Amino acid sequence: MAIRGVPGAAIVTSLTETEGAVSILGLAPPEESAIVRIGHISDLHLADRARYPRNGFSARDCERHSTKLAKGLLDALREVDVDHLVLTGDLTFSSEPREFERAADMLRWWAAAGKLTVVPGNHDVWTADAVDSGRFLRAIGPDGKGMRRPAPTYPHVVPLGEVVLVALDSARFGETPHQTAGRIGADQLRSARELCRQHQKAGKATVLAFHHHVVLPPERIPSDVLVARMPLADADQVIRLVAELPVAAVLHGHRHCAFRVDIPGADHPTPILCAGSASRVADEPVRRARAYVYDFDASGLKGVEALVSGGT
Repeated sequence: MAIRGVPGAAIVTSLTETEGAVSILGLAPPEESAIVRIGHISDLHLADRARYPRNGFSARDCERHSTKLAKGLLDALREVDVDHLVLTGDLTFSSEPREFERAADMLRWWAAAGKLTVVPGNHDVWTADAVDSGRFLRAIGPDGKGMRRPAPTYPHVVPLGEVVLVALDSARFGETPHQTAGRIGADQLRSARELCRQHQKAGKATVLAFHHHVVLPPERIPSDVLVARMPLADADQVIRLVAELPVAAVLHGHRHCAFRVDIPGADHPTPILCAGSASRVADEPVRRARAYVYDFDASGLKGVEALVSGGT
């Protein structure tokens, strides 16, 4: 196992699950090319335990996630010098104002450096009040800097050399949030299609990012019972897009268990990469808090590293 001296985290290659753990795959060294290193974290679920119960959660529910673990992984990502960081939603536990403030503070360095892209998750639109006030966009927004006047923002396009990141919003509010499906919507999908075509003509790789899962792997864990009630309603349209147009990878979160599933793509199989949770307190090894670093060039995904938290 390749381990780098990062406090509280071990770096291992690959993103495949074997017997409930991240395994090692021997990846051939990438050919000489302009490599773009993208960091990926998800599902921080920042909360102030003292303010709960509220919004359908108890104080004990907050204990499943650790701010300390999330901070440690963000520090580790800075040390390995990624070019850009993608956070695929659920920054907050239940979209409370103070939770967004804490998220903004934690991400301030990345936002100031212009190295951050954020999409909302279902927990970031958990309450009607948060949605009506545009709380996610005001406090965080697509680049972590917030917006004075919330406005339609996604797709959010980030050129990164030979790679282009296209961030989409799949978070939707519902009166029963525990059972509300995600949805990207026809307008965003239409725009994403056109962007993929443009990038293909320009010889660039397109990476899509949003919160909800597209598919679930064969391996199942108890938490799937909950996420199965909150699927991506138009996942079939994403799969169709990937089958018809070149997409280097799809990044997402939502399920607190990292995995990779390759689905048929226009040119070659396209990896669907779930980062799990960057703050999950390890009740099962497979759900240990982690972050990922992906190496891309114009031809697609060249390598994967996992930064796995060593403990609470």
